[in-house]
Amino acid sequence: MDLSDRNRAILRELVNAYIESAEPVGSRTLSKRVRLGLSPATIRNAMADLEEMGLLYHQHASAGRLPTESGLRYFVDYLLEKEGLTWGDQLAIERGLISGEDDLESTLRKAVRLLADFSGHAAVVSAPRHIARSLRHIEFVRIRDGLVLVITVSDSGIVQNRFARIAVDLPEERLRYWTSYLNRKLAHMSLAEARDSLLQDLEAEKKVFDALMDAFIAQRQGSAERGDVFVGGQMNLLDQPEFSSMERLRALLQAFEEKTALVCLLDRCLESRGVQVLIGAEGPGIGVPGCGMVLAPYLAGEEPLGSLGVVGPMRMNYARAIALVEYVAQVLSERFKESGR
Repeated sequence: MDLSDRNRAILRELVNAYIESAEPVGSRTLSKRVRLGLSPATIRNAMADLEEMGLLYHQHASAGRLPTESGLRYFVDYLLEKEGLTWGDQLAIERGLISGEDDLESTLRKAVRLLADFSGHAAVVSAPRHIARSLRHIEFVRIRDGLVLVITVSDSGIVQNRFARIAVDLPEERLRYWTSYLNRKLAHMSLAEARDSLLQDLEAEKKVFDALMDAFIAQRQGSAERGDVFVGGQMNLLDQPEFSSMERLRALLQAFEEKTALVCLLDRCLESRGVQVLIGAEGPGIGVPGCGMVLAPYLAGEEPLGSLGVVGPMRMNYARAIALVEYVAQVLSERFKESGR
């Protein structure tokens, strides 16, 4: 979309004013902003042109304008002024992620907490894809008929608890046998390799074993291929006027709880080596209008491991969010490179 320099300047100032106030922006407000130097009448005409282009809209005839999703997209792609982090912010992030001998899960939880604290929004971090494929320990615990609790510990030390439903009821002593047997088999094997080996060894009991393992693998399928997701800072959303509606907030918190949509969005990020900004409908699966996401992958050398980002209203300070996500991804990549993970 080809905008004149004047219209670009007006759109930039309007979006910046909207980010600061969360309120519709009028021509008189824009005329007072130092960098424009234009009369309210000139600004009104330009705003009308931008509205015809689908970049602005107004809720009431007498109210000021608000940017549409397309307007925010144009702002992020062409008008956003890059912002760097202060030395103090950089130092705090480095100390939070590099110091100490934390295991993988602790490091990722620190990353999500730092992103949430420094952005003032919610934050998400996906664990490396490979950590869900290699197990150190597995245990089965009978809860009731047909329901088994599966406890797994990955090579990186992450503990997960999942329920698996199976058609065959297995008593506790049988589950203890399978726990012992599997843990002997799991040494230096991925889950898929252990399963293939077990099928060769247990042909006589194939029906019972398959029922248990298929239920377990179905529960793990998403994380085994994509990695787990750590979420933090959800309560920061309560401070945003866009989420004052309990219905909208409840829908967003439900998306965080289910995490499936977030995993899909985070996986999209792995296809790119840079920062991605998703605005409104560009983030399918969350199901909440008015959201924005800033995502970036973190690497081990040249290999993308996982991704991280912040989630907030479309009105978020994208310059700040991009700088934060980019820097945390960079520091996390250095941490993984140094640790050899």
